[in-house]
Amino acid sequence: MALVFRRIFSATFVFFALFCTRIEAVAQFDSQFSQNMFNPLVFNPGYAGNSGRVNVTAANRQQWVGIEGAPTATVVGADMSTFLLGSPAGVGLVLVNEEVGFFNTLQISGVLSRRFELNESVLSAGVSLGLVNQVFDASKVVVAPGGSDYHKPDDPAIFGEEENGTTADIGFGAAWVHPRFHAGISVLHLFAPKPNFKHQLPVYLPRSFFFSAGYVHQMEEAPVAWRPSVLIKNSGPSWQFDVNMLALFRDKYWAGLGWRLQDAVLLMAGLEIGNGIRAGYSYNISTSALGRAGSGGSHEIMLGYTFDLSLGKRNMRYKSVRFL
Repeated sequence: MALVFRRIFSATFVFFALFCTRIEAVAQFDSQFSQNMFNPLVFNPGYAGNSGRVNVTAANRQQWVGIEGAPTATVVGADMSTFLLGSPAGVGLVLVNEEVGFFNTLQISGVLSRRFELNESVLSAGVSLGLVNQVFDASKVVVAPGGSDYHKPDDPAIFGEEENGTTADIGFGAAWVHPRFHAGISVLHLFAPKPNFKHQLPVYLPRSFFFSAGYVHQMEEAPVAWRPSVLIKNSGPSWQFDVNMLALFRDKYWAGLGWRLQDAVLLMAGLEIGNGIRAGYSYNISTSALGRAGSGGSHEIMLGYTFDLSLGKRNMRYKSVRFL
């Protein structure tokens, strides 16, 4: 117990110290989710409208349960296909709220894409425009009475009130979606924006790059479809590599495994409830040092709803490789 406490205290102190010095700090890169294949709009605006339907997907993640100050995040993505100026297009909205340590981050982005409908696939390019608001809650900072070797209660580097900063944000993405394949590439936080905190906290959002791809293999003699997928992220010095394999039974139930490099093993399951409603759950088994520091893994629930809404004349009906 004492060893675990020392690890948690050390990690908390290092995290706090980054923001109490004049060294420029990098905020945590985009919220981590395991069921990304159900909501690719969150990391790639090029996916907006590619299914030809209206899609709403929400997920909540409790990461590293048992570790104080660990991230908790909620994301909502909604998109639909439409026509703008007589051309196939997609529009969408993304909301992300994450709390980690002393920080709470809220991202709101509108999404617009231009779709090019090919013989059996859709090629699209999109842009996301929005705002990012970060709150640093200094009221959670506790300094032992009498101070320590690092800080005194009256240390001017320790803020005594809540700090709030906001910045504009922009991202770009492109996607190619075929009934059996899909691939996408995108960049978020294109200009690495800095929230304008009152005390000029040296924090910025690092430019983030994403690559995603997936495949569908339908078994000929069994009502099972295999759906392998991969997601690669890069944000500043950080890399993340996810590889997943889902099995879809009778177009209604799914279960699968995943692996996140140097981080976790992913377990996933879900079902189509009916009338366009679906639900999923993922549990991450920590394989990093966090598992030995007391992490009880990560829990994630997902809910989605999809339906048809005809706005203008469509030349084709299209079903994306997402479970819609």
